[in-house]
Amino acid sequence: MTRTYSIVLCLLATGALQAQTPNNIEAAEYDPTSNRWFISNGSSILETSDGGENYAYFGSGSATHGMEVVDGHLFAIGNNTVRAYDLQTAALIGSLSIPGAGFLNGMGSRTGELVISDFSSGRLHRVNISDPSNMTTEVLVNSTGTTPNGVVIDEANNRAIVVNWGGNAPIFEVDLATGELNTILNTGLGNLDGVDIDGAGQFYVSSWSPARITRFSNDFSTSETVVQGAGSGLSSPADISYAIETDTLGVANSGNDMPSFHYFGTANAIEMSDVEEYARWTADGLSLSSPLAGTWLIRSFNYTGQLLHSKRIDLPNAPTVIPFERLNWDASLQQIWQITTPTGRQLSIRPDQRQQ
Repeated sequence: MTRTYSIVLCLLATGALQAQTPNNIEAAEYDPTSNRWFISNGSSILETSDGGENYAYFGSGSATHGMEVVDGHLFAIGNNTVRAYDLQTAALIGSLSIPGAGFLNGMGSRTGELVISDFSSGRLHRVNISDPSNMTTEVLVNSTGTTPNGVVIDEANNRAIVVNWGGNAPIFEVDLATGELNTILNTGLGNLDGVDIDGAGQFYVSSWSPARITRFSNDFSTSETVVQGAGSGLSSPADISYAIETDTLGVANSGNDMPSFHYFGTANAIEMSDVEEYARWTADGLSLSSPLAGTWLIRSFNYTGQLLHSKRIDLPNAPTVIPFERLNWDASLQQIWQITTPTGRQLSIRPDQRQQ
């Protein structure tokens, strides 16, 4: 039985995220440097640090399909052009138009390179990103003979994993040393869209028919359905991204234009008697700590009990400071705050504990 402690936080601060609504979303990507998610939004890019409660534009960045965070940059496909943005400033660093591209769609990454699928031509392109301001490209596979979609690079095995569109859709592996393509299996699923890998080397694949997330072992010898059905939030699930730091899978649902977030941590592996969780003020913001990676629920109320704000923030299992500007506080209001940790507890802090 989970122990619950009722507490409130009386806080005053400033700053708010811009309120936006995603539209025509195709891709989701996690940024571990700032614990935020990027969501493609038509031709623009939104970012959220609270599980989709609030959004802000990522500068003037553009993405219609795949995105990858690597080497201090966000690389994004926008209408057949690959663009590199500085993660901190959102400044455009470089762009690349791939010759002969028909419909650039999925993208996988590792340090120094991208592998990109062309949905129309069946090609796989390799992009050198060692200098984001001067990217170069070559054809990795001239024709897969299919309609390739999502891509992820499995660094441990020096291969790219590619999922495909169509009925009984296959999954390929491509040797990154030789460019040799091999069919791993025909899945029996229809219209595979996104693929990513977790910290244990397991693969997550989104499909449209049925709408589900399937998890495969590293050698693809076993599989299991991990997300499906009413209440899952899945609707024509497109690109996906696995946040290893928080064991959370982010899904861009193109059917309802809403991202969904699915936590795969192991809460029952923690001995609760040994748990230390806290919420503390620092000079820079609110410091939160839990032995579990997962979602924190932060809510604020006015003194009559009316709910003012509610946000969910995915955090790693390490002390993390949430800057004041990333919290929806209104300096003109006196507010009562309640914070629920990933273990289900509510932790207390007094206003006078704030460090100056």
